[in-house]
Amino acid sequence: MIAEKAQEAVSQAICYELQNIVKEHGATYHSGHEGYAILKEEYEEALDCLHGLNDKISCIWSGLKVNIAGRTAIYEAKKFAKALAEESIQCAAVCEKLLETFGGINGDEK
Repeated sequence: MIAEKAQEAVSQAICYELQNIVKEHGATYHSGHEGYAILKEEYEEALDCLHGLNDKISCIWSGLKVNIAGRTAIYEAKKFAKALAEESIQCAAVCEKLLETFGGINGDEK
């Protein structure tokens, strides 16, 4: 489980990213279709990062099985994991903007 302070940092990062999106593109999407398309794009970018991370984890495991440290693969896995976190934050911010576009949903969860 992620530490509480890290959870707070993620929530803050989502707020910062939402502020950036709103500043650059306005407070709401022109339509649900536009919001969906942007969410889908961010999701696909996150998925690319996840696939890259998966590949590097496989490389790390393969190296460990033959007693090779694989520091480069570990470094690259870290880069993919960070990029995945960033893309996930963008997905969450886009979802927040979609909620604003639709006027929120009953029972919103933060």
